[in-house]
Amino acid sequence: MGHRTDTASDPLPEEPLTRREGRPLAFLTAALSMFATLTACSASEPENEGEGPPPDYVSESWVEREVMLHILDRMITENEPEEDAEKITGSQNALFEAGIIKETEDGYSVEFDKDEWRTEEVNGLSEVDGSLVDATNFDEVTWCGEPVGGRELVDTYMDEFWGTLDSHDAYTASIADYVDCGDGRP
Repeated sequence: MGHRTDTASDPLPEEPLTRREGRPLAFLTAALSMFATLTACSASEPENEGEGPPPDYVSESWVEREVMLHILDRMITENEPEEDAEKITGSQNALFEAGIIKETEDGYSVEFDKDEWRTEEVNGLSEVDGSLVDATNFDEVTWCGEPVGGRELVDTYMDEFWGTLDSHDAYTASIADYVDCGDGRP
């Protein structure tokens, strides 16, 4: 009985297990390293919850809105203001209700200071943007030579300049120049 024979059914040797120096430490180090790597990969940067994008961020919708505001302002001042303001808004008074078009002693003007806007009275910026699209589509831009649709002017500006400037001020200067028949280069 004390004698052992090797058979296929008994794959384990009767040799005692010997401890090899360095293996547990290497295994532990590898496991900890993998764990640290996985933890680092799954951890995300802390987000600034409740805060918007950085102050120098310029969104495409902001640029498009600015182009429409400048075109609308020029449309109102270029033609007969009372008549245009009524045509522009039609049955939608969102631009008046939000304080974007204001009646002045000389007719109407566009309010560019967004802090003065009351967008909550018209269901937010999406309503304002929709009304601006309608307003810039109502008439052709005629002050730069050949008549062109207001929306076409917006699209042309966006195609040429979106993503080329890096600040609100640069876009504002570019848009003002472009709408005043310049090349839009600040």
